[in-house]
Amino acid sequence: MIDKFIKYLLAQRHYSEHTAAAYRNDLIHFCSYIGCEDYTLFSPSMVDNRVVRGYIMAMGEDKFAASSTSRHISSLRSLFSYLRRTGVVDSDPTIGLSSLRSGRRLPHFVEKSRSQMLLDSSLELSDDFTIERDSLIILLFYTTGMRLAELIGLDIDDIDMELMQLKVLGKGNKERLSPIPHIVKQKLRWYLSIRKEQEPKDMALIVSSRGCRISRSSVYAIVNSSLTLLGVEGKKSPHVLRHTFATHLLSVGVGIENIKELLGHESLTTTQIYTHNSIEELKKVFSVSHPRR
Repeated sequence: MIDKFIKYLLAQRHYSEHTAAAYRNDLIHFCSYIGCEDYTLFSPSMVDNRVVRGYIMAMGEDKFAASSTSRHISSLRSLFSYLRRTGVVDSDPTIGLSSLRSGRRLPHFVEKSRSQMLLDSSLELSDDFTIERDSLIILLFYTTGMRLAELIGLDIDDIDMELMQLKVLGKGNKERLSPIPHIVKQKLRWYLSIRKEQEPKDMALIVSSRGCRISRSSVYAIVNSSLTLLGVEGKKSPHVLRHTFATHLLSVGVGIENIKELLGHESLTTTQIYTHNSIEELKKVFSVSHPRR
């Protein structure tokens, strides 16, 4: 039953494999809680409102973060919503439950001085395929703000060098056009010329040393290594570069609506989190500079 739900998320809702796997893991965790060690044997009759509330309390006792608990509740709620729509159940034991409130965390980003160093080093050309590929990955994240899954999914055909734009397939299989900054053009052309030496096995833009589409873990490791060498502390992930892209655009006066379109957000509310970063920066400047601080 859970596997059918996961197939629905992939086929009908167009969720990514990564997101669908997260739903499956959450639901397997719930099955373990109710004593159903083999999740394929799960039955909705095992669950009522009392069980769900007990599950929430158990996660609290296990010191789950509020955000993590809320995600597990959301996964369970989505499952029972699906079961009701398909006529499997008549009632939903998750109705009436609300997600836990959690403090809104500001996105991590790389400060401008370090990001300029990252940009300068990434723009250098090399005859080494791995160096070129890794630096292009960094450049694309920082200059387009695309997501990890979006970068991995890029194909050669998604590049339009004449119009200087990329066709990006975002969440829910929604396409958007992302401009290629002029400074990236030479780098991209050079990478494409040496990519051929890897004898790529498909049309993927970013490939491994064996010519296959690069994996999520490999890209994550590349970004982590690059930011570590730069001396960046804290989180060092592709999403940090996405946050950096948005934060830096906002700091130079780019409108929030334009940033929303570039990031592929459905709601402006999601994009507005970056205004909080700018406010925090202003507070820092104020605390240091104001004569009556």
